[in-house]
Amino acid sequence: MVDTKYNADAEALSVPPSPARDVNQQAVDLDELPNGYYRSRNFIGSLIATCLMAISLYLGYVLPVNSLAAINADLGPDPSYSMISTVFTLISGVAVLLVGRLGDIFGRRYFLIGGQLLGLIGAIVCATAKNIPTVIGGSALCGLAASVQLTFTFVIAELVPNKLRPMINAGIFVATIPFAGFGGLIAKLFTQNTEKSWRWNYYINMITCGLSIILYVLCYYPPGWEIKHKGQSRLEGLKKFDYIGFVLYAGDWSWCSSVFVTWGGSSYPWSSSHVIAVLVVGFVSLIAFIAYEIAVPLEQPLLPLYLLKNRGYTATVCSALVGNMVYFSMSLLWPEAIAYLFTTDSITAGWLACSTGLGVIVGEIVAGALMKRLGYSKYQLIASTILITTFSGALAAVNQDRQAYGLAFTAIGGFAVGYLELITLIMCPLYCEPEDIGLASGFLGSAKQVAGTIATVIYITILNSRVAAVLPRDVSAAAVKAGLETSSVTYLLEAVSAGTTTALQAVPGMTDSILAAIGNAEKTAYSQSFRTVFLVSIAFGGLAIIAAVVSVPIDDKLNNVVAAKLSGTGASREELPTNEKEKN
Repeated sequence: MVDTKYNADAEALSVPPSPARDVNQQAVDLDELPNGYYRSRNFIGSLIATCLMAISLYLGYVLPVNSLAAINADLGPDPSYSMISTVFTLISGVAVLLVGRLGDIFGRRYFLIGGQLLGLIGAIVCATAKNIPTVIGGSALCGLAASVQLTFTFVIAELVPNKLRPMINAGIFVATIPFAGFGGLIAKLFTQNTEKSWRWNYYINMITCGLSIILYVLCYYPPGWEIKHKGQSRLEGLKKFDYIGFVLYAGDWSWCSSVFVTWGGSSYPWSSSHVIAVLVVGFVSLIAFIAYEIAVPLEQPLLPLYLLKNRGYTATVCSALVGNMVYFSMSLLWPEAIAYLFTTDSITAGWLACSTGLGVIVGEIVAGALMKRLGYSKYQLIASTILITTFSGALAAVNQDRQAYGLAFTAIGGFAVGYLELITLIMCPLYCEPEDIGLASGFLGSAKQVAGTIATVIYITILNSRVAAVLPRDVSAAAVKAGLETSSVTYLLEAVSAGTTTALQAVPGMTDSILAAIGNAEKTAYSQSFRTVFLVSIAFGGLAIIAAVVSVPIDDKLNNVVAAKLSGTGASREELPTNEKEKN
């Protein structure tokens, strides 16, 4: 039970007044809903559709990203094959804010139907592709669909009482376990054991997208334009839309980010002036967008000033996105570490790599079950950021002889990431008015995607630079100590660059004992390089902890208020009644 002073402080700080808006749809109390509302066809059908949409999100990214080598081998080789994953994350990261905001304004029904339709088309394009550019194009469509699919965290949450939002989100995450937790392994099993190989990733996505479209069409009738803006035409609403903000946010940032990720590591080194300049332009564009939203008086801004000024919201978003950057150190580098330190067998590697994903899902489910019961949401946020930082940093101790350490640390760290993910998903929308839930959640999702892209670049740059510095030194020293003539060191380094056992065996003076020493030295060099990256992640974790400390609790908002009501579940398309006070 939360004490009175704690509640009073939260009430004073959590939700500042927002500007008056011509929105007629108001939150209702749980007691005002019709009997049987949550047993109705429309609600149950919408819930199943949203679970399928969440599964589609993982099918659209997790499985394909674990099949990139197989796709390139089948349809390539094409040096641009990595764009299959990057276009997905970039497009979804930019567009999710727009989808959330436009859904708040115009209603979500047709956005969800249209998004899943794009996902279906994208999956068909990828499944039938004959070359890499076609798969990239299909992935772009899947990325657009993902910007809609990412809304699964609040599509159903806004239909249930605030106090049940953690539990309902936990239930949706349960539905995603097979593909969120074992997606990498499933992708490898498809590749090795089916005739259609990697194409099965997209076949399953076609099924989930198709079923969810049917259910959304038949069952999902959230508040639409007529309820949200009674007495105002859609044309008037379109005239008020923040088009300049749209261009600044979506256009500049998405272009700069796309060029940055496309150039970096391929056309130009990550440290080159070309890549750095594009990153700087991207940041400047983002700052220009925020400055415009703050300085220009807009009737319907893309990102309202009151939300940017909300300390609790801003701190929680910062904690979530920086924590997400720490998570990327585990999800991105742990599979790489497995390949370099432990095994090259794809199935075994797939099982080992499940530790992070399963940890995340379990953390999300446990947080959903405990968040409301434990109370003190701010301290739960702080604890989760501390755990993330601790166990991400602890991965620096992993080497070729400590596989168990890696499994334990990624599982516990992943659990903390999942816990953080769930409570920030719940906290952020509660800092704003109910009609802005899509905006609050959309900006959170967008910020996390952008932060993840930046983290990927940072980690890859550090890892590559460390390997380039450490690997030649350690391998040369180990080989000479094992008996290789110094005159053969140059040939050895060329063979190490080639990366094949055949090349190493061809080095003059090579023996089995020297080869074994070289193999162990390579693993040591990679473990030292991974150690540097994991230690760097501690700095991000420290920032996440600071942000969590200055956040504002929202426990008093976990009450009986329901943000939106489906039509056709007792009150048809009537305007929702207005609650005069929140009931706890």
